[in-house]
Amino acid sequence: MRLTLLAGLTALTLATPILAKSVHPRSLQTVENGARYQLSEPYVFVEKAATFTLAAGIYTVVQRDGNAQYLLRNDKCLHVVIVPPKNPAAAGSADWECGIYLPHKAEKGAAFFRIRPKQEQDPDYGLLIDAIIRDGYGRYDFPTSRHDDAELRKRLQPVQAAPES
Repeated sequence: MRLTLLAGLTALTLATPILAKSVHPRSLQTVENGARYQLSEPYVFVEKAATFTLAAGIYTVVQRDGNAQYLLRNDKCLHVVIVPPKNPAAAGSADWECGIYLPHKAEKGAAFFRIRPKQEQDPDYGLLIDAIIRDGYGRYDFPTSRHDDAELRKRLQPVQAAPES
């Protein structure tokens, strides 16, 4: 069962850049003392056999590009449960470090992403495959097809900075 779960999560991980969007943080500009946003309660999103739960808490703008700001937390804030409809016994779950993509245009919805973790590599992969895998570490992978979620954006509330004394 663990092998099936691992295979399913690996397939989801590998398919993400093909089916959805993936951004490498080195292509983004760093933001110093970025704005903070509060997600007051967990946000749940269901797509096919997967249920994603984005943890409540404070998310801080740490990077940006011409289209959006990227908000991060320093923990595993995205929980996913996958229940294959034809084989519920193979269900499994994982927790990932994550963040939120928040477009500059207020009329556009937000999206959550996971931060691609380091994985053990098979010595039989070879140098080229190892280099390709290593280059993907830390990428922001969008695991769903929905990248314009008005409900998620609506739930994010700016946190006022404390007045300086």
